[in-house]
Amino acid sequence: MSKKRDIPKYEQIHPPHLATAATLGAQGLKPAPDQLPAALFLHKSVERESLSALYERAQCVPIP
Repeated sequence: MSKKRDIPKYEQIHPPHLATAATLGAQGLKPAPDQLPAALFLHKSVERESLSALYERAQCVPIP
């Protein structure tokens, strides 16, 4: 059985060393195969909310 880990959650803004998969993709990067999200990012607008995983940029790999 896996151990539950605490994961930080940011709202509206997040540290620059963290990025969503979409942002990483636009920069030619992707999470490493065994890389777990470092945090969660909650973005709220008037019409909707979205929750995304955030990854450490330094651990990401180039998209082939």
